[in-house]
Order: sequence, then C-alpha cells, then structure tokens
Amino acid sequence: MEIALRELVRQVLGPNWGEKRGAPDLERLREKQEEDRKRRDGAIVNDDLLAYTELHSLTQLIEKNWESFKPAFGDSARTKVFLGILADFRNPVAHSRQLLPFERELLSGAAGQLRNQVSLFLSRGDGPHRHYPSIESVTDSFGNLAGSFYDADAFHTGIRLHVGDRVAFHCMATDPRGRQVIWRLGIGTSTQHEEIATVAGVPAELTWEVEERHVGEKRWVRISATHTGRYHRRGDFDDERFFTYNVNPPIGD
Repeated sequence: MEIALRELVRQVLGPNWGEKRGAPDLERLREKQEEDRKRRDGAIVNDDLLAYTELHSLTQLIEKNWESFKPAFGDSARTKVFLGILADFRNPVAHSRQLLPFERELLSGAAGQLRNQVSLFLSRGDGPHRHYPSIESVTDSFGNLAGSFYDADAFHTGIRLHVGDRVAFHCMATDPRGRQVIWRLGIGTSTQHEEIATVAGVPAELTWEVEERHVGEKRWVRISATHTGRYHRRGDFDDERFFTYNVNPPIGD
C-alpha cells in the first residue's frame, strides 16, 4: 500500500513534495538511506528519498494537503478511517504478530479500497488502467527495480550469477476491478524463452533457481501479470517487467 501512496504523492505534489505541509524531516530520510546503504552491502540502494517514507509520513502529507488529494479520495472522513485501519495494523504485521481472520479481512478491505482509488486517479480518463491490472513494482533480491520494456542493455543489472544461485522477485500490482492477479516468471535469450514459475496474489514473490541451461550473457527475466477474467490488455497477459543478468559457466567447464 505504501508503494501506491508514494506514487500518488509523487504525482500530486510533484518533485517538491518534501517542501509541502506535513512533509517528513528530509535529513532523517537521508540518514535512513545511509543506514540502508551500510546494512545492505552488495545491494543497490534507492536514490529516491520518497522510497524511505513510511505510512505515518504519507498519511500526514495527505491530510495536511487534503485539497490536493481530494480528487483522488473524495470523502475526507472515510479516507481517514481507511488510513487509520492501515496504521492500526501496521505494527502487528511488522512485528510478525498473526492477525485474526476478521482483522485480515478488515485490513485487506481498507487497503484494497485505497489502492483502487489511487489506481483510478492515476489513470484518469478511460484508459487501460481502468480495465486491466497494472504492475506497481518488481524488485529483485539485490534491490534492482525492473524496467517496463525489454532492453538487454538499458535494464541490465550488471550482476553475474552462478549456477545454483537463487534470485527472488518481490511483485506488487493493482487491479481496478479487484480480480486476483496471476504472476508468471520467464527466463530467456534473444531466441529462446521458458516459463519457470507461476504464483497468485498481491504482494507476490517469485524465485529463480539458476541452472546450467541458463548459462550465458544477457539472460533476461520477464515477469508478467494477468488476471482471472476473460479479456486481457496484451493477448494472454496485462503488464510486464524485465531484468537482464549474466550467468557464469561452472568452474572447470
């Protein structure tokens, strides 16, 4: 949910969001960014300070600049209730406390409502975002963010993998009609492609276990999202993201 709210803040308040009423302490965000860089040695750290804002800070920005966000959410009181539900359950989830069934349903309902409102606002007018799922983000276990189209050079991670490595992909998406999102993970070259994993739900995680047949340069990973309905934006899927990696041959070969 925080990913969707960050994108909304970016679109509504623009690049100077940090100067608006209710904005978090930017210096504190820079400190979090630096802590992240030190802690995640070997991973790519996000340069966007907005990526380090949490739900409380995003809620403050929305409430303190309500007139700017009103076109997205409509009713102020209802929006505060939904945001409050997210805040109430954020700490239990963060500390791995098991939610009760009715708590999970309440949290899912509030998050789903806000997510759909954000999605519809960002796709104002009658466009594909009003009818089909859209991928919000796909991030690999090294911290790379996937590209929105295939380009072996533009979205090359620069990472060299070895046979036996496992790469996880964390996936987020929204569907304006509330349908279940289906994810597919494919690996390929310029001439070959194989689908190796499928999972359903949001958020979702897909895993690639690197095998000998994947050895070579510029091996691309394609992650696509579709839904359970009959019609799709692009043939048999609705949105996609790409990464490119190199896979080293085993030692001695």
